[in-house]
Formats: sequence, C-alpha cells, structure tokens
Amino acid sequence: MTLSRRSFIQGGLGMLGLMLTADQIFELQAHAAAQNGHKQLVLIQLSGGNDGLNTVIPFANGAYYDARPQIAIAQNEVLKLNDEIGFHPSMTGMHQLFKDGKLAIVQGAGYGSPNRSHFRSIEIWQTAEPEKIGDTGWLGRYLDLAYAGKDQVALPAVNVDAMLPKTLYARRVVVPSVNNIYEFRFRSDPHFKKDRGHRIEAFNDIYSAFDSKRPHAEMLRKAGLEANQASDHLLDIVKSYKSSVKYPNGKLADGLKFISQMISGGVGAPVFTVSLDGFDTHANQQRAQAGLLKQLSDALLAFQSDLKDHGLEDRVMTLVFSEFGRRVQENSGKGTDHGTAEPLFLIGSSIRGGLYGEAPSLTSLDAGDLKHTVDFRTVYATVLESWLNADSKEILGKRFETLPIV
Repeated sequence: MTLSRRSFIQGGLGMLGLMLTADQIFELQAHAAAQNGHKQLVLIQLSGGNDGLNTVIPFANGAYYDARPQIAIAQNEVLKLNDEIGFHPSMTGMHQLFKDGKLAIVQGAGYGSPNRSHFRSIEIWQTAEPEKIGDTGWLGRYLDLAYAGKDQVALPAVNVDAMLPKTLYARRVVVPSVNNIYEFRFRSDPHFKKDRGHRIEAFNDIYSAFDSKRPHAEMLRKAGLEANQASDHLLDIVKSYKSSVKYPNGKLADGLKFISQMISGGVGAPVFTVSLDGFDTHANQQRAQAGLLKQLSDALLAFQSDLKDHGLEDRVMTLVFSEFGRRVQENSGKGTDHGTAEPLFLIGSSIRGGLYGEAPSLTSLDAGDLKHTVDFRTVYATVLESWLNADSKEILGKRFETLPIV
C-alpha cells in the first residue's frame, strides 16, 4: 500500500487536541492541590433557557396558577421544600439531595438590562460581563491566573462536550474538549487493521526526526509523540474505574460518569464543564421539561453517590445554570417564552444546603419578566472565593458580595 505523508498525518493528528502523559497528570494533580486544596468544580449548563418557575415551583402563590392555567404543576404533585415552594415532580433525585443538606438553591439569579437572545445571554453568563462583549470566560480568567508563570499542563480544565464553551476561553491556557474517550486515539485506516502498528511506528519516527524553526513546531512535535501515551492512559482510567452506582441513560449522565472516572482516576483539573440541551420550551413544555428535569435530577444524584463511594464528595462542587429563565405568563402553545431571572443550584457535601436569595415577585414585573433579586456574579464570586480560593475581584472586575454557602 502506498501511503502519502499528508494522508498519514491527517489520519493521525485527529487526536492531538488533547495531550496527556502520566507525568503531566501527577504534575497537574499536585498543582491543583497547591492552588485550591484539591477542590474541583463541575459546571452544568442547561442550554435553551430553563423555566425556573416550573422547576422551583411557588405552589402557595395564586398568581402562579393565574398566569399558567394549562402548564402549572398541581399543588398535590409538587415535591415540597417548605410551605411555599417545591420541586417539579420529576426531580426526586434533587429533592433527596436537598433533604440531605447537599443542595443549595439561589433564587432569582440574573442581571440588569436582561437580554432575551440565546446567544447574547449565554455569552453574558459565560463571560460574566453584561456591559460589554467579553473575549474570555470567567473560568478562563481563573485558569489564566491559576497557571500564571507555569508551563502549560495537559488538563488545566476539561470540557466534556463537542464544542468548548466561552466559559473556558482563556488567554494563556488551552482547554481541551473530550466528549468521547473511545475516539481519542490514533485513527488508522479501518480497512487495514493489521497495519495499525506500522502506522503508529512511522508516526513516531516522523515526529522524532521532525526539525523546523517554524512557530509552534516543537510544541506540535512533542504533542505527536505524547498523544498515543495520552490515549492509552485515559482509556486505562476508564477501564479500571469501578463503581456500584448505576447511572441513568442520557448524555448528561454519561458526561458526569466520565467526569467521575477522571477525578477518581487522578485527573486533578480544577474545572469540568458539561451541558444538557433542549430547554427552549416554547411549545408543549410540560412533557419536554419533565423529561429534561428528570435527566438532570437523576444524573446529579448518581454523580453525587458515585463521588461518595470513591471518597471524593468533599472535594467536588457542582453548579447548575441556564442562560435565562422563562416569562411568567404561559403562551398559546402551552409553553413559555424567553424570560429573565432563574434559580441556580449548587450541589456537594461541603456546602450548606437550603434556600438563598429572595424569590422574585410574580406580580411586580418588568414588561412581563421577573425582576432578578440576586446578581449572578454573586454566585460566581462565592464559588471563586470560597471554593477555588481565587481573588474574585481580579476575575470579575469588581467586588461582589458572597453567599454563606460553602
């Protein structure tokens, strides 16, 4: 078989987006421990704009039922948190976490001058810069500070999705996206399976002898030589992972399970991100949101149980957010349109579970929208200061109050 250098390298370079060696893993683990005491953050984005009023339900408020005659959740179905509010009936897992004191709800989170565009609003949440178009994410700026003056490590953070969110955009740190560990390997021609070993050997020979004065050539050369070892190591982590916890089916559960595998396998990245799509419920909201909230709730309960089984629950916090909530009034399609304020969720055994912030009024509205009662950057500042041991002012641009959650 004739093999051109171009086609060979095109086949093999698909795995170079993430470079990981065993030495780098232990280096990162030690570095993470020094930076934040082994604290790790998992960020879950509910893409599309989750309806907060049918998630954390004000069942004791008649205005809720007046505004939603078709899609409101009946009082006798609500999973009560107190005498006024409760969870959607599909959220049994999160209800259990709340009762166990491992889930905090921040009510009415949002920002001034709300924007109903998905693209702009998610950009605001990801950059934490409502007043301008930011070019770095709030956690990207955290990573730039955490690794300032240090060599780039393989996994400063990990995005478990196909596309890197702007949350992790940084100036000096490169964050990989790994959404399928079994595709993170040298891609040889499947028609010539027996030739795989020769291709890998040739690849290593090419990159060992490669000599160029071009910018970044040395970085790419080292990446090529280390990529196969990286693939083997991550696959070993997955294969050696053992747990008695059964995760539910679904993309989010798969992502959280992979994150648990990495954390329990020694990957000390301080931040992991993952998302769950489908929350843009303009029509037929009841069925769609019920299924999504069940996926979220069941996956979070399994993830927290898995961390506990591995003795890791004290060092991992999970933050759940969406780009905006929905409007108070239901629409004619038995759904809801883009709105503003929403509840945020923080999960972990090291937090003080309960309710934080003030629930927005359902009658004193801003052009039909809820008025936010908590600046979302207050939550970010709390995570940065109390969990990641970072200077939130340097990252968020000014000082925000923090909540006594941790």
